[in-house]
Amino acid sequence: MAAYRLVWFQHLHKAAGTYIIRRAMANGEKFYDNHENGNPCDKNGVIPLWELDSNELISFVDECEKKGVTFVATEWGSPDYSALANDPRVSMLTCLRDPLKRLVSNYNYDHYWMWTTATSYSEYLAEGNVHSMPEYYTRVFSRKYNPDLKVDSSNLESAIANISLFDNVIIAELGMEILEKLGWSKESDTIHPTFGSKTRALHLLRKLRIKRFWNYLRKIKHIPPDDYDFKGENQFDIAIYEHFKKN
Repeated sequence: MAAYRLVWFQHLHKAAGTYIIRRAMANGEKFYDNHENGNPCDKNGVIPLWELDSNELISFVDECEKKGVTFVATEWGSPDYSALANDPRVSMLTCLRDPLKRLVSNYNYDHYWMWTTATSYSEYLAEGNVHSMPEYYTRVFSRKYNPDLKVDSSNLESAIANISLFDNVIIAELGMEILEKLGWSKESDTIHPTFGSKTRALHLLRKLRIKRFWNYLRKIKHIPPDDYDFKGENQFDIAIYEHFKKN
């Protein structure tokens, strides 16, 4: 009998996360009985696994083993990476995408799904959501979510140290060959793009957002204004991406 293995996926918004989750499904990984896109849920919704201390987190892994669960995603917070890395049953996986491409994709996705009321990047970045804030990767992997607190070089060091604990770090632009190491030979049934969804188009039409509906059909991609200093605002995220792209 093969040793138990739990793939723990740190899902980063608009960085091929849903593709990876659907590929795990296609290749027979067992998910938590009640889950949202791989995130384990209970009667109250997504279980905040990132709030568990190290002992509680390992107890959760024990629970997964008893239930035969082989895949868990965390999307809304960052668990104790050291505890997971020290458990030989856990195989940690994440995927990084070029930070600017990720931000543009995230903004357009939220814009066309009407999940944001922002009408500009400046408003979007000021909403206080971690996934739409500058230095998103740094905040996630250093576990520093508070939007009122700035990140600094110590958070960059912490983020790189935590990502280095992962068994597999995918760079989206370089392909998904790493997933073959997990035995996932079957392809995913979706790439979850921003454009091309009939459901999203009809959603805009029902809401009478005619201009936005037309722009969606035309695949109009909104990009940051020229005066937005993306590199300056995201220097740590860029450093993280370049570091793991080289390694």
